[in-house]
Amino acid sequence: MTAAFERLGLAPTRDAKAIKRAYAAALKAIDQGSEREAFERLRQAYEQALAWAAQADDEQESEDEPDISPHSTPVAPPADPPRMDEPLPAATVSPTPDEARQALRHWTEQLRDAPPEAVADVFEAALADPRLLHLDSHAQLEARIADLLHDDPAGRAALFDTAALRFHWADRNARPIASTAAAHWISRVINQGLQWQAQAPAVTDLQKQALDAAARVASPGPAQARLAPALDDMARDFPDWFALHLAAQGHAHLPAWLALHARLASRWAGQIERQQRYFGTRGKTVRTLLGGFFVLLLAAAVLSGVMSRMTGGPAPAVVAVPTSALSATPEAVLAYEITGAVTRDSCESTEEFVHESNWLQVGDSDAVALLATRAMRCQDKGLWSRKDDALMACLRAERAAALAAGRVEDAPRCLPSGPRVAGEKPEPARPENQGSRQKESR
Repeated sequence: MTAAFERLGLAPTRDAKAIKRAYAAALKAIDQGSEREAFERLRQAYEQALAWAAQADDEQESEDEPDISPHSTPVAPPADPPRMDEPLPAATVSPTPDEARQALRHWTEQLRDAPPEAVADVFEAALADPRLLHLDSHAQLEARIADLLHDDPAGRAALFDTAALRFHWADRNARPIASTAAAHWISRVINQGLQWQAQAPAVTDLQKQALDAAARVASPGPAQARLAPALDDMARDFPDWFALHLAAQGHAHLPAWLALHARLASRWAGQIERQQRYFGTRGKTVRTLLGGFFVLLLAAAVLSGVMSRMTGGPAPAVVAVPTSALSATPEAVLAYEITGAVTRDSCESTEEFVHESNWLQVGDSDAVALLATRAMRCQDKGLWSRKDDALMACLRAERAAALAAGRVEDAPRCLPSGPRVAGEKPEPARPENQGSRQKESR
């Protein structure tokens, strides 16, 4: 008999409660799925210890009984009046192993098929079943529920939460009575659930909406596009918790949702790349805004010139620049040049506008000169992608000729369709030609 108590890790005792507590503690250290023989030996030791304790109690009671002389007349003790509020002791009948197995199978199926709102009631009914009164019956029920959740978790969050509360799975250093794989899975679900709860409330609210929508909508469209990334995030960051909380219908619909996310991912990636390129830092944001403001001013100037031509308004006045003033500065600057930040982004926009628009044909000399000046500055700073730019070479040559002759530069002469041969510097215009052009304009 000492071996039975050693197997339970307990000194020989007649305390049945102490024996049951020792058995429960030893049972948690056994994997019933892979250590069946160890479980049977522990069960046998438990039953032997209980039988020995009961026999010892009977012997002690018989020793304590006083000797009664056969000639003495027994005197009955006074009987207490019966109390109606005390219930009669219930007859305890131990269930057979077949009845216990049948009850375990029955309640496992009931818990499997119960809707989420009825899981708690079914669970309590299972624990109260007289066929599961043995201490190890609840342990076997715990193992069956753990295997059910591990093998088929879809939409069983209510059952998991109820079992975790009843069997203390979330307690510190908890060891669920389950197979090794199921016990590890339970631990992962609990840890991932804690990580999910640590997110911002706005994130968890959106993910709850995504779980509900995935269960209801089989073919998501543009209206559900904002929820698709939330499902992808949960599947990536909390896979076991996500599989448990997504309903069975949601698992069936999940491929369509992930396909929607994949279709939109490339589009969103392009948007994010552009945002990082132009607005990723404070400096990029400032440069982008300044470049956009410059392009807006340039477009307004071009539009103003076009409208002036269409309405027949007077041509913009030409500001004469004295020759002495031009020679006094190291770099000649026309009166209508502007100064401002020259950045890579603004120069890219300027280069694109110079080569892909009809800016040389608008007839607004101020706007044309303004854009030409900005283009030259970009080229001087090495922010011009075209190394041998024939158009820019022509504009520089025309500006130099205009400065030397003291006349207004004629940038439209650099049009590719003009009389100039590509790469050839234009000849300075003679005064009489300039006068004839002014007469023609009048």
